[in-house]
Amino acid sequence: MTQKESYSSVLKKQLSMMDIKKKCCSYTFFSLDDVRKTADSSSLISDGYSKSRCDMCRSVFVRRLFMLYGSVTDPMKSYHLEFSFPFEKEREVSLSILEDCGFEFHETKRKNRFIAYTKSSEEIEQFLVFIGSSASAFDVMNSKIVHDFRNSVNRQVNCDTANIEKQLNAAKTQIEAIKYLEKTGRMEALTSDLRETADLRLANSQLSYSDLGKLMEPKVSKSGVKHRLDKLVEIYREAREKDR
Repeated sequence: MTQKESYSSVLKKQLSMMDIKKKCCSYTFFSLDDVRKTADSSSLISDGYSKSRCDMCRSVFVRRLFMLYGSVTDPMKSYHLEFSFPFEKEREVSLSILEDCGFEFHETKRKNRFIAYTKSSEEIEQFLVFIGSSASAFDVMNSKIVHDFRNSVNRQVNCDTANIEKQLNAAKTQIEAIKYLEKTGRMEALTSDLRETADLRLANSQLSYSDLGKLMEPKVSKSGVKHRLDKLVEIYREAREKDR
């Protein structure tokens, strides 16, 4: 069974197949051919970048640097792009180059590797565009749309759930109040509006205020139904105090 390639591996293959038309850019790109052949490649990295003659030279140079030392996670899973170097000086030189190209990376150390990284989706998106991978940049954009949509749905679901629980708890209190008023013979003393509301609530414990109002004759607004039920609960609480 073939193991699925990582997002970084696929991206690097795509980057390796990109044409470099200008001679100066091609020269800059291949100036990194000898890195990793020496103990510390910081001087080769620095010298290679210094040979850049145009913006495209800088773009293809950083592209090659990423192909050699970089990785990026699948944006649908998380936002993380990093360069991992065996020597601190290599990281420092590369950070200076990235900064010159308009990127801000953070520093850390992981085991024996020196890391330059960013978790900013905007920074990753801009970086991918800079090195020529607009398709991967679109992946980041699409992932943000998906994440924002999911978060929006989750917020709405949580809000709806909280409202339903609040509604059910209120209905439970209202029914308890109405049953107590019935049990203690106080229903007859209520106005016809309150009696109608009490009867409908007992028969329809799950309905919202709006739906209860539609069953009344004439129809009553949501706020009107709430006001009546609040009044029933108030009468119930006063009755409980007197009966103690």
